[in-house]
Amino acid sequence: MLSSVTAPLLALFMSFAGFNWSYASQTDTKGTATVEVTADENLSNVKVKIRGSDGTEVDKTINVKAGKSTKVTWTQKGKQVEYEIRIEASESFTTGSFEVQRPIAGGTQGALALQSSREDIVDDQKIRYKTPFTLSSHELQVFNTDGDMIVDETVTDKVINAGESFEMSWRTADEVFMIKVTGSDDTGYSATDSRVPWSVHIPHTEVNFDSGKYNIKPDEEWKVAEAFAVLVHELDHLEKANKAIDDLDPANKTSADDITVQLYIVGYTDTVGNSADNKKLSENRAKAIAQYFVDKGAWCEIHYAGMGESGLAVNTGDSVDEVRNRRALYILSPETPAGGGQVPGGGAWKRLAEARPRMMQKLPPLPDAYIKYKEEQRQAREAKFGVGSSGKISNGDGDSDDSGGSGDSDSWDGGSDDGGGDSGSSSGSGSSSDGPPAVDGEPGATKQGCAVEQPAGGAGLGLLAGLFGVLGLRRRRRQLG
Repeated sequence: MLSSVTAPLLALFMSFAGFNWSYASQTDTKGTATVEVTADENLSNVKVKIRGSDGTEVDKTINVKAGKSTKVTWTQKGKQVEYEIRIEASESFTTGSFEVQRPIAGGTQGALALQSSREDIVDDQKIRYKTPFTLSSHELQVFNTDGDMIVDETVTDKVINAGESFEMSWRTADEVFMIKVTGSDDTGYSATDSRVPWSVHIPHTEVNFDSGKYNIKPDEEWKVAEAFAVLVHELDHLEKANKAIDDLDPANKTSADDITVQLYIVGYTDTVGNSADNKKLSENRAKAIAQYFVDKGAWCEIHYAGMGESGLAVNTGDSVDEVRNRRALYILSPETPAGGGQVPGGGAWKRLAEARPRMMQKLPPLPDAYIKYKEEQRQAREAKFGVGSSGKISNGDGDSDDSGGSGDSDSWDGGSDDGGGDSGSSSGSGSSSDGPPAVDGEPGATKQGCAVEQPAGGAGLGLLAGLFGVLGLRRRRRQLG
């Protein structure tokens, strides 16, 4: 019996000299193609010759009983094959042609398993997956931070069997916001995985707290104001990117698909004083900065925590008055940051403000140093990938470093532009250990926060959004015609 999954029709093709033949317009899921020969009387030594455009050669001699069909089967190599057939019975013969489609299916329906590290995606502009089901096509879409689709590439001429891996790459000087990869079979099943490598790093600006104090001094406020300006511009950019991507598919638009982020602020102290008192002092420093952002009109959810003497920017002995250790770190992330190193564990965070409607329409101007810094980043990407602002698929490899520029030591320290350090892999994905974590995925997947880079040399304010994955989900498409 032919598979009910593919449900091909046996089409009557030719009746000649007491016998007729028909063919299946589709193979079964294993690729078995079928021709049936029937006759009004018993026929022996019926010769069937079939030649396919994929190189198939079938030569069989069969016996046909009156009123019963006799099948001739073979394994089709290609996805769509044209055949020529010749049937000889006694002194009669007939010829004809037909075409057979091989539906691409197999394996276990499920999510695509990411196999790329963060460096593969951000630094090399390539992404690799292992598929649990056979793919007849796979699609890559890349969006920049304006929400524009700069790459839209679909591969339909290559079958990826269940359990195999495939890789897609792109080349662009644009700052990439989202990468979506969709794999599909011919039964109507598809799986989409989305990754957001977007990251924001405010180059370090030293904000000095007096020893034992947590108030922001008037002559230091301009530094926090610069960080606030970048924060709200990035929140504004995020809203525009979400809207632009939603507008590409308005029929399926839901607010749940939008990327949302929260701001996490960590405070630190030097080693002067009691460690327990320093822990509380650092928390108060973080809260003071968080309150500044709330009062100024930031509309994202805001959390704060203190690390005290842990996570020193400059290693010192005990009781050392070191202004560079009296600092704060800002993390913009869709998830609670993974604890470790210079970031506290999940239970340490206190929420100061819920997300609220945006009231600010006129944004403060971006600092000139930040504009220059972002342009240096763009130029570095262009030099590395050898392209302009429009993205394109490529297999080329770049050699240059993709780090951002740095300002003067007394203003902006560019540091590393990786937006985060190593992070855990998606649960059950089989991805590499330093791959980007999934925000939400298949049933059983765990939610993880992004990891955070170690600060560059010197104290300062850092605003980071780590690489994360979104919507590692499955969906049904309409049955293919």
